[in-house]
Amino acid sequence: MKVIVLMSTYNGERYIREQLDSLLNQKLKPFKILIRDDGSKDNTIGILEEYASEHPFIEYYYGENKGPARSFWDLIGKSEEADYYALCDQDDVWFEDKLERAVELLEKEDSSIPLLYCSKYTLTDKELNPIDSNVSELYNFSDFAHSLLYHTAPGCTFVFNDKARKQILKYDVNKEYCVIHDAIIHKVVTMFGKMILDNTSHMYYRQHGDNEIGMNANKVKTFAGRVNRFLFGNIRRYRSNTAKSLLNVYGDECDEEKKELLNIVANYMYDNKLKKQLLNRECFRSGTVNDLFFRILVLANYI
Repeated sequence: MKVIVLMSTYNGERYIREQLDSLLNQKLKPFKILIRDDGSKDNTIGILEEYASEHPFIEYYYGENKGPARSFWDLIGKSEEADYYALCDQDDVWFEDKLERAVELLEKEDSSIPLLYCSKYTLTDKELNPIDSNVSELYNFSDFAHSLLYHTAPGCTFVFNDKARKQILKYDVNKEYCVIHDAIIHKVVTMFGKMILDNTSHMYYRQHGDNEIGMNANKVKTFAGRVNRFLFGNIRRYRSNTAKSLLNVYGDECDEEKKELLNIVANYMYDNKLKKQLLNRECFRSGTVNDLFFRILVLANYI
């Protein structure tokens, strides 16, 4: 079984040793740990050099600062062919069964289609003291329609097969719209394959205030940040812009039903008939507080 762990680093010297040690302690040993440093200014490269010299299956390279989305996409593109690929953040800690559990569930599925595993995580503070183990209210939605509106789990829980990798790489994040890599992966796999949800946690998801991406342990600040991004940030047209790019890349390849869903989400901001379809179609509903919040903002023409 050939599993490659893909890690992007950026100024990660404070926590990266713990994460690398947890990768080395996996019950299912990775075939390779491939790391791209995204222009660190601290001693991250020195630590990577140390680990790579002691463990030949750890390889790293570095480049200009591209941000996490494009850095991970570069990793996915440069990785060799394998059975499975696991995305990895520099500041988390994996339980020893994380890869074993992911592969166990993936191996039960049809390997001829794109497959994506994701799981719950244990949210912690910077000292790895657990705060919350819930992923989100939307966790149980793994279909394509919901993927266009909501994100199921963070990319640090993702493990996907080579069929998924090949399909994902048709999307050029340097040309197409991309806020974050895991959202694109999520949507592409549910468009052509299957997402497998694991309702147990297999990692510590560390939040320390300097995360490149992630959650804030303070739920009030998290909600306030979300509102700010909805109303004033690039997330305001995030859904429609992402759907437009997906339609551009995969429109000729996906089936008519999914193409129709992409068209609704891509153009609802400019077409009242499509907006009504977005609001009224059962496949887009989730029955959650986030769903209600989203619909209010759509009706108000904010997003």
